Amino acid sequence: MKRKVSQKCPEEQKKIAKQIYENATLIRECCASHGSQEKWLNDALPKLAEIIKLQDLDAIKLSVASLANQYPDIRKNHVAAILYIKGNLKSSDVKSVLKILDITESLEENAPKLFSHVMVS
Repeated sequence: MKRKVSQKCPEEQKKIAKQIYENATLIRECCASHGSQEKWLNDALPKLAEIIKLQDLDAIKLSVASLANQYPDIRKNHVAAILYIKGNLKSSDVKSVLKILDITESLEENAPKLFSHVMVS
């Protein structure tokens, strides 16, 4: 059974972000201890956590743009799912953040693909 998580309180958002940071560290350490040499994935979860933690709309847009530049296969439904967790953004704010992807949407052929493997319902 799936349950959607949405937190309007900035302090709760910070707690979620902290847990994501901690899990990202554990995953990175686990992969490294099993011989993984892949480093390109290390920033994905911390960048998502940063978006959840941020409260300033312009800072959120900047973080989304940075995420899209590093992982160009990210789509609006991925970002919308992350923004849903925030719970305190107006729909007009969400739309303005999603418009950032219109500007940055240029998938390079050789760019590593992460989000294209992540289904959002």
